[in-house]
Amino acid sequence: MDFTKMDISTVAHGKRGDGVRYLRLFLQEYTSLFNQKVNPGCPKCLTQYLNRYKNHFKEMDKKPQYRLHAKYENIPLEFGSPILVNNTNITPEYAQKLLQQKNGSRYFAYIPTEEELLQADEEQRRINSIPGKEFGPDDNDDALDNESNTP
Repeated sequence: MDFTKMDISTVAHGKRGDGVRYLRLFLQEYTSLFNQKVNPGCPKCLTQYLNRYKNHFKEMDKKPQYRLHAKYENIPLEFGSPILVNNTNITPEYAQKLLQQKNGSRYFAYIPTEEELLQADEEQRRINSIPGKEFGPDDNDDALDNESNTP
């Protein structure tokens, strides 16, 4: 399900062919991606969740990302770890842990160079310094949690 191409009305009120609501699927995916509490009854919050979700994937398209081979999607981060790493949730920290394993580079279809990573970090710092920007994946997590607790 590609929620990045849906508007808030479709996500909030649409259903799949088997009757499962898009909202339920979206909130499951959102909470697994951002690991935060959500308030499904708040229209303003839902709009913020969808915008944050879309912005996350726009940023992922811009930055050079580590990409796993398809056969290694959802591999445990470490032996016995409950964290399953895939191309949707991979971070540089997760990638480094995987690369530290014996022959860890075999998991990756693409590993960005140090220069690409430095350029991406510099670009992210520049974006974060713009006043009035939309919040990013790590910004305002507590603010959203506090909004969901308001009556």
